[in-house]
Amino acid sequence: MIVGKMIKSAMVLAALSSAVACGQQNSDGGTAAQPVTKPSEKKEPVTLAFYWPFGVEETFMKDYGEQIRKKFPNVTVKFIPYKDAKQIDDLVATGEQLDIMGISIGSMDAYMLRLGLQSDITPYITKYKTDLNKYEPTSIEMLKQIGNGQIYGLPIFDSPSAVYYNKDIFDKFGVAYPKDGMTWDTMYELARKLTVKDGGTQYYGALISASHLALRNPQSLTMIDPVKNKAVLATDGWKSFLDNVTRFYQLPGMDWDKAKLQIANQGNMFLKDRTVAMWLPVSATYTEKELAGMNWDLATFPTDAKNPGVSPQAYPFYMFVSQTSKNKEPAYEVISYLASEEFQLEKSKKGQFVSLLKSKEIRQVFAQDSALYRGKNAKALLAEKNAPPMQVSKYNASAGGQLFNAFISVVTGVQDANTALRTAEETVNKTIEADSKK
Repeated sequence: MIVGKMIKSAMVLAALSSAVACGQQNSDGGTAAQPVTKPSEKKEPVTLAFYWPFGVEETFMKDYGEQIRKKFPNVTVKFIPYKDAKQIDDLVATGEQLDIMGISIGSMDAYMLRLGLQSDITPYITKYKTDLNKYEPTSIEMLKQIGNGQIYGLPIFDSPSAVYYNKDIFDKFGVAYPKDGMTWDTMYELARKLTVKDGGTQYYGALISASHLALRNPQSLTMIDPVKNKAVLATDGWKSFLDNVTRFYQLPGMDWDKAKLQIANQGNMFLKDRTVAMWLPVSATYTEKELAGMNWDLATFPTDAKNPGVSPQAYPFYMFVSQTSKNKEPAYEVISYLASEEFQLEKSKKGQFVSLLKSKEIRQVFAQDSALYRGKNAKALLAEKNAPPMQVSKYNASAGGQLFNAFISVVTGVQDANTALRTAEETVNKTIEADSKK
């Protein structure tokens, strides 16, 4: 489950960023970067076990482990490879060492909260003078929502939300490329011009990962009423959301079924079939191998004309210190380093991930050393302003899945939008009711 892979991203949709210590005022009105961690008074050897269910050990060690060992020579990094969804339960049941967990916002309940693995790191934030104001604010607001004021982790990176587009399809039909700042209506007009059958091949103007968009919706629409603990999907707001997305799939010439609408298949239509002009994965970036041979570029996420410049809600990936850890302070030192400007500056230069630090320097150097993004509009991956977060709920993932089913029902003509949303709401409420009886 890693951000760069659409299939795995859809499974988790779960994602994010950083913190640094206070320093001297600089010319930007911020604080100059200072060492994030104080040297431990006791540099005794310690092994820290990482649970990071988004990739293999080789990649983790290259991206994180090697830097940790250089910064903390006394730390031995132990990587726990991901096996399946039940693995975390087995780790807890057997009492296996677990010190640090990398988890997205959407997977916190499944991997941490339901098992009581959360641990308040506020005392360490205070001791090490970690400045939470250095983060993108909604990534911290989400943490405070979940912890009722306590802080369980630090943000590491965000999921980008840019539009990928195939320039050759635009050139083939003589249509101007999408521009940064375009509205949904502008994108729809481009899609309409590019939904064309030519030489026996059906081209699609624009496809969208509706499930990811629902979970990060820029309107900050609530899925679960926090007071009543009930789904709120059959609303005017969600009807408008659904109408906006489904219109891209109802253009003349399009023919859809449930299998074809699955996110992995839509991604393949863009990456492999190369019959899609614009693809909005909402929570994914792609590798050089996946984009090889395509004349591609990026444009910023389309915005609502009534609320210009607002990107989707942040979808952070965090590092958490496990409640079961016997090495909480060394673990905190490590995650605060990974969340720091010191660590993230090089990652940003290479375009490896989108930092949630507000640092102007980190944003300005994004992807400057990346061959993949050379000559591309890489800045489109950086959100200017994230929408306020909707109420965090353990049932948001379930609601997002049902909204995707509603999307499929409407596109395939099984139900109208109002009926599909009522069905989705009723289904989620049955899940909540059944869970409450356990």
